[in-house]
Amino acid sequence: MQYVLLIHAAESRYATTTPAEGEAVLQAYGAYTHDLFATGRAGDCAALEPTHTATSVRVREGKRAVKDGPFAETREQLGGYYSLRTESDEEALAWAARIPDARGGTIEVRPLVAMGGPGVDAAPAKFTRATHKEYLLLIYDAPAAWGAMSDAERGAMFSRYNQFSKDLRASGHLVAGEQLDAATKARNVSVAADGARVVRDGPFAETREQLGGYYRVWARDLDEAIAFAARIPSAEIGTVEVRPVMNTDAYV
Repeated sequence: MQYVLLIHAAESRYATTTPAEGEAVLQAYGAYTHDLFATGRAGDCAALEPTHTATSVRVREGKRAVKDGPFAETREQLGGYYSLRTESDEEALAWAARIPDARGGTIEVRPLVAMGGPGVDAAPAKFTRATHKEYLLLIYDAPAAWGAMSDAERGAMFSRYNQFSKDLRASGHLVAGEQLDAATKARNVSVAADGARVVRDGPFAETREQLGGYYRVWARDLDEAIAFAARIPSAEIGTVEVRPVMNTDAYV
């Protein structure tokens, strides 16, 4: 079984932390990441820059619309993720509860779709941080829009996704990409002050459009990342949020 652990936390909490407290959080994340990867079950992971660096991209009737800011303004913001393979749902929830931001924030546990969609192997290493920056392209779309499509229309959309994935990989820009299972299968994990684990069914935020997948890419700059986002098929029926990936090499 494959899962992605989506980390939602209030950025305002970190605005009031001392440098020492901020360093302690980063060290805790470094230790958690080390432990997770040591199991051999971890796939991809990334920490994201703050939401004020986000850009939202939509395509309607062939015209691209770009605006500054994240897809959805909520009290807690998406700040990073881990993907992993586990033997059970309970194991995924246990790893989610160990994420430092489970205390004070929320970890959304979403199953990954086993086959199809944008998930493909990463491209051979080609770019470095000296010339390129990593961006996460977060795909939000409305399940109702997919439900309204005919089988032929859905098949055509998946064909376009597969071609886009292959093009990204062939160009060397792809770092990772996954399709998430339905938002109705999501579970939210948080840890109370007394250390008790709290699990709720459903996605983290109930909105008209839900997070359905992501690509992590190398791009020369934001303009190139936006160009990649506009090519994602769901940009025509939903929104793609472009977020810079934080460099955490010092801790991971």
